[in-house]
Amino acid sequence: MDALLYARQQILEKRGLWFVTGFDTVESLVAFTMGWASNTQFNGESDREWCDFLDWFDEVEPAARYEGWQVTFLRECGGDHERAVMKFLDRAHEFVSLRRASPKP
Repeated sequence: MDALLYARQQILEKRGLWFVTGFDTVESLVAFTMGWASNTQFNGESDREWCDFLDWFDEVEPAARYEGWQVTFLRECGGDHERAVMKFLDRAHEFVSLRRASPKP
């Protein structure tokens, strides 16, 4: 989750998503998160907070459950990739804020 909070902070500081993922599309963040989750699993680890976030996200964004957050949010944001990414990252920040004593900004 800290990686998502870092990505959010970089966008808020006007560095852009490309600063974190190498590209400026929602697909780049999807690939980033899938790679991160796969790497964690393949190295014999688990990320309980990530799994809890996905469960929570399904509850608060049920439409995204079936087509993927990137499709839902991109449509809702009129095709604006940065706004769609920020909507997802804002949800990640919201989740962390609800769960941690003092989340990073």
